[in-house]
Amino acid sequence: MGLSTLPTTETTAVYSGVIAYVWMLAIIFLSTRPHWLDRLIGLPNMYQLHGILAIAALVLAWLHKLGTSSGGLIKQTGDLALIIFTTLMVYSLFFLAGWLTNRWQLINQFKIKLEKFFKHEISIWLHRLNLIAVILVFIHVQLIDYITSITPFIILFDGLSLLTAISYLNTKFNWDQRQRVVRLVQNQALSYKVRELTLQGRQLKKLDLRPGDFIFLSFPQLPKLREPHPFSLVTLPGQTSQLKLAIRADGDFTSLLAKVKKGADVKITGGFGRYQQFLNENNQSANLIMITGGIGVTPLFSLIANNLSRNMYLFYSAHRQEDLLYSKKLSDWQKLPQFTGYWKKGRFTDNFVIQHIPQNWENNSLFLLSGPIPLIHHWEDILSFYHIDAKNIFKEEFNW
Repeated sequence: MGLSTLPTTETTAVYSGVIAYVWMLAIIFLSTRPHWLDRLIGLPNMYQLHGILAIAALVLAWLHKLGTSSGGLIKQTGDLALIIFTTLMVYSLFFLAGWLTNRWQLINQFKIKLEKFFKHEISIWLHRLNLIAVILVFIHVQLIDYITSITPFIILFDGLSLLTAISYLNTKFNWDQRQRVVRLVQNQALSYKVRELTLQGRQLKKLDLRPGDFIFLSFPQLPKLREPHPFSLVTLPGQTSQLKLAIRADGDFTSLLAKVKKGADVKITGGFGRYQQFLNENNQSANLIMITGGIGVTPLFSLIANNLSRNMYLFYSAHRQEDLLYSKKLSDWQKLPQFTGYWKKGRFTDNFVIQHIPQNWENNSLFLLSGPIPLIHHWEDILSFYHIDAKNIFKEEFNW
């Protein structure tokens, strides 16, 4: 019994299946958004790793399928798990992986039309079917005699599965414990599509919030607004125990925010993000050069307000003049000697930015890029041309 009785090609296929399962367990762990891991590598990087592992695991799972033979319940559980994984992968690539739709305009337009039927909440619940698929794989392995006869392996297999289940349930429980219920005290329009939400409550002080952070927000008592969504902070809670969010109506969740009335209960969890951590990890005397566009400016407001002792240069653009948020706040900062800001309708030219940052900027500057993905990628290319080390550039790009 054991793998020694199998042909070499089938043994290789079995190994492929084992590796795929381990990566699936890693995906489950990443799906819980561990707070400590977010502070270490950032949530966008976690999402990217999640996507890469999912694709790799699916490829190995198909190699396992094509290289092995089975029947009965063993085949049924394996095949059903593979069908679920494959279907969800195709769905996720289309609806949840922005790196694909952001690069193909025709696909993005088709996605926008389909989102009228496939709401974000549906996507989240469909994504959770991965758990059922993993359970099916676990059962699939337990039914294979020549695998269960390898005692050290099955102990390790079951132990790792159990640890992942415990970690998942514990993290989910802690997530619920970390949620704070506060009150919406103001909901006003800042522009045609952007609303400012002001939240207040003593429990805000119990959150681990840092400048530049984002939180997950939901309205537990309102249909279609119960699934948590991430939004960046405009301000941190101060003496008044209030925080502000500026949110653009881009999807089904955000479009409904205009209808939420003052006094509504809000569940929030956070904070998440690495803006302030990035600054703390680098040279404290370095110039901060921020290039941003549209609603991507939001996290920079709390970051600037809490780092006014540093030399800062802001280049902030929007499609329309009325979409330039908090111009009074920007004008007040402009009076400070250490802050230099430029904000306008339409993009800044590359030469304008280069000519309006301090001399010798290549050797003593940190760059914060936020906003539309094409803007971020453009400036990554520009900075690469000037040989700026990637470790001196920070972005939070949610495209997975």
